Amino acid sequence: MKVLIIGGTRFVGHHTAIALHEAGHSVSVFTRGKHPIELPDGVEHIAGDRKNDADLEAAASKNDWDVVWDNMSYTAEDAGQAVRIFGGRCGLLVHTSTLAVYSVCEGIPSPYREEDFERGRPLRERLGTYPYDYGIKRREGEEVLMKANAEDGFPFVTVRLPAVLGPRDYSLRAWSYWRRILEDGRIILPDAGVEMHRAVYSGDVVTAVVTIMEKGAELAGNAYNLGSREIVSLRGFVQRSAAVLGKDPEIIDIPSPVIARAGIDPDKLSPYTTWGDHLHSIAKAQHELEYRPTPLEDWLAPTIEWHLEHRRDAEPPGWELRDQEARLIERWRSALEALGL
Repeated sequence: MKVLIIGGTRFVGHHTAIALHEAGHSVSVFTRGKHPIELPDGVEHIAGDRKNDADLEAAASKNDWDVVWDNMSYTAEDAGQAVRIFGGRCGLLVHTSTLAVYSVCEGIPSPYREEDFERGRPLRERLGTYPYDYGIKRREGEEVLMKANAEDGFPFVTVRLPAVLGPRDYSLRAWSYWRRILEDGRIILPDAGVEMHRAVYSGDVVTAVVTIMEKGAELAGNAYNLGSREIVSLRGFVQRSAAVLGKDPEIIDIPSPVIARAGIDPDKLSPYTTWGDHLHSIAKAQHELEYRPTPLEDWLAPTIEWHLEHRRDAEPPGWELRDQEARLIERWRSALEALGL
């Protein structure tokens, strides 16, 4: 196959480019070149800006692409650009999306299934706040692709992802928990961290995307939720991580409104905190793609080890709040003591 990956030098795209190259496929990655290109010889790098029509047009014209994987499409405008430029120039476009396309709607109960996309009402009145801006704009992008498929047969497949964890994760969201566990053994979990999660291991995303690419246009028009085998609370994730790190942290449970009144953004403090359970079904991918997620115990330790080796001194989002966190912990303890708790 001749594959073009838009955004393929940092995390999942990087791993996928290597997997495809090692399988004997012809692989090119299209990025702005702002980050180191750490890919094998034989993987072509095409420099350009995803937002620039001329750059994307030049990439589209370089080959007769069997598959284009668009990892950098976030809006209806981005999706429309992909349809306009790659229409008739690729056998399949794989579009990366998010589970937020469900959670920003009313009328879609958890666990989310792919067909629920059509049933929900996007809460557009909440535009201007996260995650509604993000999720609704991603929905609008998918709607553009669906319309192009229905009207003109534009061949696309969407993969809807939760939080992705694994080596080379540049977001540092998971590292924000692991570094707190390592630094002083105290970690605040807003609302006790009881909300349930189904994240996904980066290696499983690679496997599923490669399977979709190999199946090709026969899957056109489909969407697939990907996720881990396990459903784990945020608290459980922290506890399992602490066990891997050989630590016994003190978990301090503080309600989100109290954290916010202390001048700390709970989302920066705990980037995996959500407003309740937001789970999704992976049954369709399991059935149609023979998707078999890697057990958590097989990927969590290697992922943490990679971060310890490569990100040990990295400051995750919100790390500048550590002094405020410490003061909040002491004030919270004092308040509980005053109540006899």
